[in-house]
Order: sequence, then structure tokens, then C-alpha cells
Amino acid sequence: MSSGIVFYIPGCLLLLAAVLKLSAGRQLWRDPLVASTGVILLIGSLVCILSAPPTIRFVNDVTGIANFSAPLVYAGLTALSAGYLVLMINWEGGSPERRRRASLLVAGVYGLVIAGIWVLFALADVPVERARDLDTYYANTPFMREMIVLYLVAHTAATVALMVMSVRWLREVRGMIRRGLTLIVIGLFFDGCYQIVKYAAMAARWLGNDWDVLSTVVSPPLVMLAGITCACGFALPRIGPPLVNNARAWRRYRRLLPLSAELRTLRAPATGVIRWWDPPVRRLARQEISIWDGVLACSPYLDDQVRATAYEKALAAHAPDQAEVVAEAAMLAAARVQASCRHSAGMPSKAGTLRSVSTPRQMVGLAQALAFSPIVAEARRQSALRAAAGHG
Repeated sequence: MSSGIVFYIPGCLLLLAAVLKLSAGRQLWRDPLVASTGVILLIGSLVCILSAPPTIRFVNDVTGIANFSAPLVYAGLTALSAGYLVLMINWEGGSPERRRRASLLVAGVYGLVIAGIWVLFALADVPVERARDLDTYYANTPFMREMIVLYLVAHTAATVALMVMSVRWLREVRGMIRRGLTLIVIGLFFDGCYQIVKYAAMAARWLGNDWDVLSTVVSPPLVMLAGITCACGFALPRIGPPLVNNARAWRRYRRLLPLSAELRTLRAPATGVIRWWDPPVRRLARQEISIWDGVLACSPYLDDQVRATAYEKALAAHAPDQAEVVAEAAMLAAARVQASCRHSAGMPSKAGTLRSVSTPRQMVGLAQALAFSPIVAEARRQSALRAAAGHG
């Protein structure tokens, strides 16, 4: 099974990316570019898995046809090349009619190539199963030789066309699209190297030499690097921004945990419920709802005297802005204790106001002060003592 790792790992990564795209929802999949990206990821994953020697042997055994995997893999790779071209055509834009004609031309030409692959395989006599060196072993076999060359030529044409479009467009775009195009260019470089070693191994066989190591050892890592890098390049402009947003949301969600934990007992039962499968953006939204509900419950108990006392203590160790955040955290912690006890006798005659939840940065600062400031811990402890005395 170790011989298939180089194929199974990128196959699983591409499948994971496709699943993430599928989870985006049906509304998003109505976008042709999103749908095309998802299909390419699925085809790329399938081709990687089908190209692994263990899978090749399994497919051949199941079908009972020696080397049946060969046209299956070649047809998949040809479909992947066509998918890349169609997606690039739609990426570049232009009039809908021009894009439609170009896409139909690509689909027609590569559809004929796929049909040719299957016809040539049916005509070829290839009784000996070759899981790793089929290209070179059958390099001089009638019809099989033509099938391999047909696939390689179609693949080379797609690579050249993609490289020309990518390099031309690379100068005109910025941001996530430029990063995606850069990955595509890198992938096409690996793909070009793969094709060179394949052509060299085939040519060596035609000339009576044995350079099979190029096909069996050198080419598999190159084609897998090319496939996964190109697929990621095409997917990045569509899945990149959501991934970045979710990463930022997750960092903020984690940093706000002390604040949401402080107010957890004050929220309504159905408010801010976070499920384990929620993405970080949704988790953050629910968390912030919970925080605001907790702040609202605490608002009658916010005591400006607690803030003033904490502020004087905080000035000894912090700049004025940070001292203000620590003071408001102390006021909120004390108010949370009073609100939890529902002890109206401890309610101040004039409630204070909490300003440190007005911006995302201030809210994070408030959460960190609640977690780590000894001044806040002391205010919380003093409020608990007052609440206990009031109950007594």
C-alpha cells in the first residue's frame, strides 16, 4: 500500500477541499465558477485515487480486464485538463457568448480525445497487467502507443494554453486571484516537468533504450504536485476569502472566551447556543449575541464607583487607555456577581455605562482583562463578599 501513498494523500486533500465546497450551500453552488471549481476538485481527487497502483490492480481485478485502469485514468486526466481550460475561460471573463463558444469548443475537442482513448484501448492487445510502467512497457504496442501519445499531446496542449492565459492575466490582477494564478503557474511548471520526463521515457523505448525510471519513479510525484497545486490555485480565489474570514473569526472567538464565560450564567436559555459543527464565523456571531445579552442583564448593576476605584489601581501599572479597559472589566465582573445573585438591595442608585464593548478591539481587551487582571479578580471577590453579606 506504501506505493500508493504519493497518490492517496493529494487525493484525500482534494476530496476534503471538495467537501468543504459542497458544504457552502446550494445557493452558492448556483454560481458557475463555484460549481466548476467543485467539480474540478472532485475529478482531481478521483484521478489521484485511481492512479495509485493498489487502486489500479483493484479496478483491473473487479472488471476482469487487464489494464482497464489505463483508459480510465487517462480519460480522467483529460477531463481534468478540459475542466481547467473551461474554468480559466470563465475566470478571464468577456462576453457570455464568447465564453460559451470557447467552453463548448474545449468540451467538444476533449470529449473527442476521451472517446479516442477508449476506442484505441479497445483495439489494443494488452494482456499483461502493468500497474506502474504501462506507458513504457506498451510504448511500441499498436493502438496502445497511439492512445498514450493522444493523451500526452492533449495534456500538453492544455498545459501550454493554461500557461499562456495565466501569465498574461497575472499582470492584470491582484489579491487572492493573483495568489491563485501564481499557484497555477507553479503547478503548470511541475506539469511541464512531468510531461518532459514522460516524453523522454517513451522516446527512449522507441529508440531501443530503457529510461523507464523516469516514468515509474520521477513522474508520479511531479504529476501529483502539479495536480494538487493547480487545483488549489483554481480553488483559492473562491475558498480563500471564507477560510481567511473563518480563521480571523476563530482567533477572535478564542480571545473572547473569558468574556463569554463571565456572562454565561446571565444569557437566556436559547441565546447564543453554539453547536460543535458551527463554522467559526457563526460561532463568533452567536458568542457576541450571548455577550451582549449578558451585558444587558448586568447593566442595572454597573457601578461607577467600582470602576473609579479599579481605575486608580490600574494606573499604577498601565497606560490610561489600558487602565480604563481594566476598570470597566472590574465593573463588569462585579456587576455580573450582583446580577447572578439577583440581589436588588445591592443595586447602585445610578448605574454606570460600559464603553469597552463598542468596538471589536475593545471587547477583546475587556475579555483579556477579565481573564488575567488581579484588579478585576479583586473586584469580583469584593462583589461576592457584598452579595453574601446582603443575603445574610
